[in-house]
Amino acid sequence: MEPPENAGGMPAETQEQALLQEPHLRALVDASKILNSTLDLDRLLELILEVATREMGADRGTVYLLDPRAGELRARIAQGVETRILRVKVGEGISGKVAATGETVRIPDAYQDPRFAQNFDAKSGYRTRSVLCAPIRNKTGGIIGVIQLLNKIQGTFEIVDEVFLQALTVHVAIALENAKLHAEVVDQQRIRTELELGRQIQQNLLRPPPSKWHRYRMAARAETCYEVGGDFYDFLPISSSALWVIIADVSGKGISAALVMSTIQASLRALLVGVHSFERLLEQMNEMIRDFTGGSIYLTLFLALLDSESKRMHYINAGHNPPALVRANGKVELLEEGGTVLGLLPRVRYSRAQVNLQKGDVLVLYTDGVTEATNPAGDMFGLEAMAESVEATRPDTTPETVLARIVADLQQFTEGTPQGDDQTMVIICPE
Repeated sequence: MEPPENAGGMPAETQEQALLQEPHLRALVDASKILNSTLDLDRLLELILEVATREMGADRGTVYLLDPRAGELRARIAQGVETRILRVKVGEGISGKVAATGETVRIPDAYQDPRFAQNFDAKSGYRTRSVLCAPIRNKTGGIIGVIQLLNKIQGTFEIVDEVFLQALTVHVAIALENAKLHAEVVDQQRIRTELELGRQIQQNLLRPPPSKWHRYRMAARAETCYEVGGDFYDFLPISSSALWVIIADVSGKGISAALVMSTIQASLRALLVGVHSFERLLEQMNEMIRDFTGGSIYLTLFLALLDSESKRMHYINAGHNPPALVRANGKVELLEEGGTVLGLLPRVRYSRAQVNLQKGDVLVLYTDGVTEATNPAGDMFGLEAMAESVEATRPDTTPETVLARIVADLQQFTEGTPQGDDQTMVIICPE
């Protein structure tokens, strides 16, 4: 098919090539150099307008960037206008129509065109006469913005201005995409830096247990799935003969879980100092978490009180993976008594249980990221494998050797499968 002809009989494509003479081509080369001289978006928008208004003799102009989710154009910088943010709905006004249709608009008299929104002039006191407005397209042809020029200083905008602006927008689009990619890289680096700081802070919140407390030896380890996570453990002595031991898992992963985790951990430490009722404490925590998260996030928790005098451990399991008490004879007992998760249901009641810990026993507290870790075939590590890891350390069983053996067996089992959840363990060995 032959290219369409204009009124004078010259094919439109030939006409555009004829309009872009050597001065225009040199101007485009110069403009490309200028636009690629910065990756700062605000400065780039200023340069775009400086180049466009100078080369086409316009009084002022605006570069709008498209926000497809909001369905509007936003001007980060408007030349000659005090406000720094202009918003135009796609389809409204001249620039909005250009964003909607993708067609360049050239108008000699704005007030004679029904698409022109006169209210802007009324608010700003500016008098718009001629308008030239073109879409800015990315390399795939998608519209990413609109450039609008107002009031040609000498005469009105002509076809040569329209063709030049369309050619200029190709360079503008490349520069904008480069600036956007640069901004994303900078943001990602900032996020990585902040996440690393968050990881360090979270690790500091996970205080290591005393290696030996009376007749108990302890070790703990927390490995997050992402930089920060929602698992935590804690150890809090409340007397010379009593020690709180906590392991918990906030639903979800990443930053949101970590924020909830740090808040809950701080609250628990404050409440545990003067607690008189095991059950009442968790009832209060349940209501506090529901108020804090609106019921959208819950917490599984195992709360235990080690008593060095009675050699007993009192505990409440609030919906947590039942800790495995591996007896000296190899028998495994699961500590399940307590109640449901915290923060999900109102007015929950909890009940405590107790267990005797004897020499040779090994108590493994863990989160589901350990037992539910998978291998390439999709099989889960499981509770039985964890108990076998404990037994494999005998007779030289210590919290450190148990922890190291479970970690080693877990890594061998998963065969490099990416970690899908936070993995936290606390090992307690009575003497």
